[in-house]
Amino acid sequence: MPLLQPITTRTFYIPGSNNLGIVATGDGGAIAVDTGLDKDAGRLIRKALDEAGLVLRAIVNTHHHADHIGGNEFLVRNIPGVQVYAPRLEAALIEHPLLEPVYLSMGARPIAPLQNKWLLAKGVAVNQIVDGSRLTIGDVAFDVVELPGHSLGQIGLAFDGVCFAADGFFGPAILQKHGIPYAQDVAAQLASLGRLAERGELLFLPGHGELTPRDRLEDLLALNQAAIERASDTVWAALAEPGDLYAVARRARAALGLALAGIPQYAIFASAVSAHLAHLHASGRARVDLADEGMIWQRA
Repeated sequence: MPLLQPITTRTFYIPGSNNLGIVATGDGGAIAVDTGLDKDAGRLIRKALDEAGLVLRAIVNTHHHADHIGGNEFLVRNIPGVQVYAPRLEAALIEHPLLEPVYLSMGARPIAPLQNKWLLAKGVAVNQIVDGSRLTIGDVAFDVVELPGHSLGQIGLAFDGVCFAADGFFGPAILQKHGIPYAQDVAAQLASLGRLAERGELLFLPGHGELTPRDRLEDLLALNQAAIERASDTVWAALAEPGDLYAVARRARAALGLALAGIPQYAIFASAVSAHLAHLHASGRARVDLADEGMIWQRA
């Protein structure tokens, strides 16, 4: 079986825990949509393209999370002339990936357990900023789909009847595993689901999950919306008693029955709980006050 799985005539993907999108240009080139977790993912992309007789010309990163940019440095270092494209709000974090564990450390210097490949990729220069609703690379004209919420300025890309949806939605197994789908902005995350529902492509490839035909998309988006709303309800339930962020996160984790594997997973989970607290605060359902014990959250 070839490493590069065809979707349409000019679109392909490398399936895995991180789906890696590939679009063929008309002159034997290729555009990678995200590059996976690390240099091994970068090597896999190069091997798949070599096998298919394609040469990597560009990388479009949908957002800055380490599991989507980790192969950048290997590919840029080993394939001459590769150009990196990214949304404006994501570009600084792609160039300076230390900022991801920094924001998970409340702005402080990250402790060693937060400086691993799951949170800290190797940075590369972003050559082109993705602005607006269209992106043209060679003879490939993408529709750019704004999908913020999971990350500050996440985008998806649509071409030839395929929408590369990044982490705009997740497969059922991912939703079940993580309990709370990671969010930076919950309201924006929900709005992005609605934006995807309006798309007319025939196939949708999430960063994590199975290639999804259009006739199954709405059911899967509904599962994602339910998981996000359930996460907010869980955080709301955890506010039955006032508490700081970590008390609320502890109660939410217990309610979900999650076993977190280590400090990085806990930091990501606590950050997601914080996003849901901010969402509850914005909707008037929660309040936060400064007390002797710290910033204390409670129901409004």
